[in-house]
Amino acid sequence: MPQGVSELNRDDNFAKLFERMADAAVLIDIETGTIQEANAAARGLLGYGHADIGRVRAQDIHPHELAVLTQFIDDVIQHGDWERDDMACRARDGVFVPARVRATYIEVFGRRCVLSVIHDLRTDRLAELGQAVRKVSHDLRNVLANAVMLAETLSTRDDPQVQRLAQGVLTSVDRAIEMCRRSLSVGSAAEPEPTPEPIALAALAREVASELPSRDIRVTVDVPAEATAQADRQQVHRILLNLLRNAADAAGTSRIRIDGAVRDDGWRYLDVIDDGPGLPAGAENARPSELARRSGGTGLGLQIAEEMATLNAGQLSLVDTGATGTRFRVWLPG
Repeated sequence: MPQGVSELNRDDNFAKLFERMADAAVLIDIETGTIQEANAAARGLLGYGHADIGRVRAQDIHPHELAVLTQFIDDVIQHGDWERDDMACRARDGVFVPARVRATYIEVFGRRCVLSVIHDLRTDRLAELGQAVRKVSHDLRNVLANAVMLAETLSTRDDPQVQRLAQGVLTSVDRAIEMCRRSLSVGSAAEPEPTPEPIALAALAREVASELPSRDIRVTVDVPAEATAQADRQQVHRILLNLLRNAADAAGTSRIRIDGAVRDDGWRYLDVIDDGPGLPAGAENARPSELARRSGGTGLGLQIAEEMATLNAGQLSLVDTGATGTRFRVWLPG
């Protein structure tokens, strides 16, 4: 028997400590290879309930690494502990979770067991991704600052067309710099609470339409001049711009319309309508944030638009889609 083995009884203190561990933890019976106990984190990670976990064997979690698993058990028995940073665990739904596994030999509940602690490496990778985003945001802010200086230089030209375009560049770059600033200050891309103000929807729609980079797509705006909404102007701007770019990405789109109306119940809506080939079958039953408009697309633009609408007490919905085009609708409070 290895040196330093602890003899633990089934007591409330151990049970509470085991159940409340932040990382997933399982107790594997050495004789049978079955999991005798799994804490809440392990049940959540692996997808098994209390009633099911007792029938799960260690090899069910590591079916792709049976040789490694056998060596793991032997090493723990011989040396008392074991660790490995690249041992994936298979959850009940078949998903493989990259993990760092730490284990020790223990006698508990009257059984010879291996206590295995499984740290989900996806958490670490998300933290690394967040740090990478902050670094990119920092450097991007510096690049954008140079773009501001160039645009300001162009805005001094006598040509009215150049001045108008330069002002558009300045507005877009200022918006991008502000997003970089927020991600640097909080360490994430979390959105701030909206600052509602009266928005003239027709003017905003024309402003956003002028920023669509594609010159091959015609954008028309048909929104009543008197239509206003009570929402965060910058966030509604992002909603419309993401919807326009999403529509422009659909192969075959040549025309996009922004329509709007005011309802008697106080709600306003803006429709972004394209003449592209439509979304894949079944899209009508999905949330906008779950859709990707083109092959290889991420759907991130629709996700951002949906989040912005929700933050402003509104809603983004897919009204219809088909061979002649797609219509998304943004509801906003009046």
